[in-house]
Amino acid sequence: MATNNIVIPFRNIGVEGVYLNKLFATQSLGEHGLGFLITLFEMHEEEDNPWSNEVIQKIVFDVGGSNKTYLHNLNVRGYSLYDVNSVALSHWHYDHTGALYEVLQEIEEKVPVICHQDAEYERFFKRAKGISDSDLKGKKREEIVPLLNEMKMVNQPPIDKEKIKKFNGNLIFSKEAYTLFESDDLKIILSGEIPRTHPEEDFKNFFSLQEEILQEDKILDDKCMIIELKHNLILLNGCCHSGIMNTIDYVKTLSTKPISHILGGFHMASATDKRVKRTIEYLKTFQEYDDPLYLFPIHCTGEYFLREVQALKDPKLKAYDPSVGTIFNFKLNS
Repeated sequence: MATNNIVIPFRNIGVEGVYLNKLFATQSLGEHGLGFLITLFEMHEEEDNPWSNEVIQKIVFDVGGSNKTYLHNLNVRGYSLYDVNSVALSHWHYDHTGALYEVLQEIEEKVPVICHQDAEYERFFKRAKGISDSDLKGKKREEIVPLLNEMKMVNQPPIDKEKIKKFNGNLIFSKEAYTLFESDDLKIILSGEIPRTHPEEDFKNFFSLQEEILQEDKILDDKCMIIELKHNLILLNGCCHSGIMNTIDYVKTLSTKPISHILGGFHMASATDKRVKRTIEYLKTFQEYDDPLYLFPIHCTGEYFLREVQALKDPKLKAYDPSVGTIFNFKLNS
């Protein structure tokens, strides 16, 4: 995990396969953002010697915010990007796409950049109280320029297709599930659009410029990444604007394997108590699985959700708040 909101060098998660190098964490920077580097290795006999393992695929999933901590935190570990095979974006928000063009400049070969068509929208974020939806909905851009000038709102430009091309990226817009890697025992999928069926997870406070007027933005480009191992699934979220219940329902349509780990944002920082409790109950009951479900709710999740899960002390539901620099190791035969 190359970008996250917090750096805690002395946090010991205590879960098998989850590691944190204290020195590297100390040298790292936190930022409101999220970014992962996923590396697939062919394991050889000398398992104690990491240099004997062959890299067979590298995938970038989100690239952090505009402070470019994603690049800094990879550099202090000596992780390279020149041989990345694909770049996948969870959605077109500044805290997940801030270092995109710089990351592309680090990659030597032409590389696919997979995201949703809604990355072409200019997006707007409220930064002051007292701005109602009626002040924005249906307005032309020039009508809200005073709000932008007064920093009551901020905007994010659309994806720059010419820059993507200039930096040797092959931009792929996809509303459907997109397979990034597949072998006999492993499949990595970037999701398509996630249906919204749980009313608790609906929202109305985002706007984007569509057909030259501001319209409500349901962030339909919100994607997750599904890592399907031999016996289980690992689920990676960006911000999970679709909602974690909606997301899991969608993932279950793609695979019958149980979800063992969920990493990333749950977007519940401002969730009501009712929604938090409903979500926790859902996570306890959505699948029959003998082992614990490990949750790593970070970035935009909010501390309240994490503490509520931990307070349950349910042996089937474990939640942790990992630092920047945490490494998650998963073996195909585990």
